[in-house]
Amino acid sequence: MITYHDGREFDLDFSKEKHSYFLDGEKIPSVTRVIDACFPKYLVDWAVKEGAEAYLNAWNQGEVQDRYDLIINAHKEISTEAADIGSAVHDWIEEYIKGNDPAEPLVGENCISAFRDWHKKTDVTWLHSELKVLYKTDDYCFAGTVDAVAEINGRLYVIDFKTSKAIYKSYYLQIAAYVMAVKEQLGLDCEGIILRLDKETGKHQEKIFKASDHFHMFMNCLDLKNWNSVRIKGLKYEPRPTVTEAMELQRN
Repeated sequence: MITYHDGREFDLDFSKEKHSYFLDGEKIPSVTRVIDACFPKYLVDWAVKEGAEAYLNAWNQGEVQDRYDLIINAHKEISTEAADIGSAVHDWIEEYIKGNDPAEPLVGENCISAFRDWHKKTDVTWLHSELKVLYKTDDYCFAGTVDAVAEINGRLYVIDFKTSKAIYKSYYLQIAAYVMAVKEQLGLDCEGIILRLDKETGKHQEKIFKASDHFHMFMNCLDLKNWNSVRIKGLKYEPRPTVTEAMELQRN
């Protein structure tokens, strides 16, 4: 159940298995799915690249015989590893924010180190962690899960933790949507922070930005997703009068 700051209540459910949100039993768009509708991940090109690199590495080590399976499965192994790291790091940070003393995960230790370093240097007060949010107006509706809401140096921020190789432009739209949902739901005026925790170097990259500058672009993505889900009705040929019939109609 979602309770707005003005007292309104909404029955929002989240299916972890389907990673889908349901409002009063009806599926509604999630922020990440809306972003995916506008920002394709070029998975085919990436999978080919990872397969080729895996084969080349095996070749250089003299291990190539029949390695068709190596090429086919390379991207799956990397995707699984990245997902495991991201999930482990988010779970650890969630427990840390709640004031617990979580054990170090088996993967993602560099990301944890990066987070610890950022946290040590930042005057932060945590307000929410893994917060389910709903943006509901007369015209638009979407939901998502905010990594964290915090007060830093007297200002409020929605923070999203990333374990990716870089900060991508789609992140700005994702967090802008979260910021506006937090404002709609909790009545809090926030800005956005992308906090990237590098898996390789153990360093952090922080990007603070004005979320309202980018929210309209997220809404454009939402419009595109909604349009893409609607079946377009075809037209039928309508009989038109012949030239002779038209001239006769004009004379009459």
